[in-house]
Amino acid sequence: MKIAWVAGTWSMVLTAFGGYWALGGAGFPLGRNDWRAAQVGSVFGRAESLPLSVGMVAVGLAGVVAAWALTRGSRAARIFAWILAVGLVVVVPDVRVMQNLVYALMGYTGLWDGALAFMLFSIAGGVLWAWAAVSAGAVAMPKIGSWAAYAAAVLALPYGASRLAWAMGIPLGVTKEFLRQGDPTAGAGALSEVLFAGLCFGGAVLTLGLVQRWGEVFPRWFPWVGGRRVPVTMAVVPGAAAAILLTQSGVRSWMFLRPEFLRADTWGELAPSLSWLPWGITLGMATYAYFLRRRLEQR
Repeated sequence: MKIAWVAGTWSMVLTAFGGYWALGGAGFPLGRNDWRAAQVGSVFGRAESLPLSVGMVAVGLAGVVAAWALTRGSRAARIFAWILAVGLVVVVPDVRVMQNLVYALMGYTGLWDGALAFMLFSIAGGVLWAWAAVSAGAVAMPKIGSWAAYAAAVLALPYGASRLAWAMGIPLGVTKEFLRQGDPTAGAGALSEVLFAGLCFGGAVLTLGLVQRWGEVFPRWFPWVGGRRVPVTMAVVPGAAAAILLTQSGVRSWMFLRPEFLRADTWGELAPSLSWLPWGITLGMATYAYFLRRRLEQR
């Protein structure tokens, strides 16, 4: 249960940050200090720094106690670990994590700030707490892992199709003026659309590997590794990361849903991203089922 102590250490760091900011320390990244909070649907957009800082201290201290309890087989601590993990990866971050990931692939980092850094810190903590919860006792997955994988692959297509259409200059669900607005990547709008589409379509294909033989054993025509077992982490880490990003971004998409986004010339601005939430959930289920299956095979 070493991972429980690692998760507890993360909680101690959160407690230290929260205490520093609660005492008036500079650089608090959330709430009213977050200049983009209202634009991206941050849950804490209107919050003041003091109550949020005190909340961090409380959550951090509870995490330290839970880490100790996990090492002693506490069921209540396992439940707390899962709740904390979900909160840290879904509630705290917002769509900026996915947005900046894609922009970083294009060499653009102009939107990096303290809020983004704290979101990444939060996601790291969520992953650690989920890992600690699984190590304390894996939750059985109903026999729907294969269906979840196929559903995730299909749900990847709507957003990819809309972005590909935009890259080709087709104003699918948007106006021509919208396509000409560009983005922060300094005129690389078409390139960013192709990249988004490629990630979606490529992700759909890789998702099928979670339920196909080639997702467990490299095809023999692969150079150097053909015929060898696929490392579990090679599939689980990117699958879990994508599921996290899609789920927390998908929650924000649904938060932004308004009647004006359903008109013939505006639906493309939001509707395709409504698939992110179910896509992230099904991908997470498929990835977890793959992890459990491979772990059983290794015993």
